[in-house]
This record gives sequence, C-alpha cells and structure tokens, in this order.
Amino acid sequence: MRPPIVERLSELLLSRSRQEYPRSGARRAAVLVPLLGSRATPHILFFERTHDVMDHKGEICFPGGSFEAYDDGPVAAALREANEELALVPQDVEVLGLLDDVETHVSNYRITPVVGFIDGIPVLRPDPLEVARVIMTPLEVLSEPGVESVEMREHRGAQRPMYAYSFDGNRVWGATARITHALLETLR
Repeated sequence: MRPPIVERLSELLLSRSRQEYPRSGARRAAVLVPLLGSRATPHILFFERTHDVMDHKGEICFPGGSFEAYDDGPVAAALREANEELALVPQDVEVLGLLDDVETHVSNYRITPVVGFIDGIPVLRPDPLEVARVIMTPLEVLSEPGVESVEMREHRGAQRPMYAYSFDGNRVWGATARITHALLETLR
C-alpha cells in the first residue's frame, strides 16, 4: 500500500539535494506552499494578490514575501508571511521540506519554497490590503489532463519552459507555476 501523499512528499523532499541559486543582487524571499485537509488527498492553497501591493499585482501566488532582518531563514520567513497574509498559525504548519530555489526575472527575487501541511481546513483571515481572494483546489486537480501547459521561451539566450496551470477559471503562471511544477515533479 502506498503511503499518503503528505508522508510520501516529506520523504522525497528530505531525501533529495536541494538546488540553491545564490544570484548576487537578488532579493531573498520565501513562500509557503500550503497543503491542507487530508494527508491522503490534500488541497493546495493559493491566493490572488490585490492591486494595492507593490509587486505582482493581481497575480495568483503562494503566501510569502521578502526576508526580514529578524527572520531565521526561509522557514521562518515563509511562516511569518503566511501568518501576516492569511492568519495561518505557524505552529499549525508541519514543515515537510524545501523545494529548489526559484528566481523571478522581472522583480529580481530568489524565492525559497517551503512545503507545509496543515491538518484540516483552517479558518483564514486574509489581509484585505494584500489578498483579493483565497483559492483552494485538490492537489490532484493540477495533474489532470489539460490543466498544465508549457511553452518554450527564450531567456538570456537559452530556451526555457514556461509553465501555467488553468483550473476553475484561475491561471497560475510565472514563479508560482514553476514552484507548482517542481512540487508535482517531486511527487511523480
């Protein structure tokens, strides 16, 4: 019998070598990739940013943001930001591991994705200055045929895949789609 997705994902994340990209001049950030509900069939949580934020206005993203001087690494930064943006209680998040760093090309961030699990569906209190709406979908939906699309684009002289996920009238693209793709690839 196969272990539940959450246990399998935790084992896979802890047994792999993580890629870090120490690009000079890039701002450090971390996001929480929140899986919630059931350990066997978790949901994934995103949110749409308001048009009042400085960067990535109106985009669908994971909770997260820039490191603060007092953050003790990416896990602390991701949990603090998820608490500020959605009122996710840090102690309720079981950290499963870290995905490879992801760079944003326009806003110049180096993002460390922190995968976490929250047992059940928590009460969220979105910050109205940052969060336009919360989006939750079963993780398995993202693997359904036709949800993921990829096109090759040139960046810095090389062809790179650009992923996007379209489901329930939502379109996840950019760094959030690259993080989502990395999560799904880890599970495959």
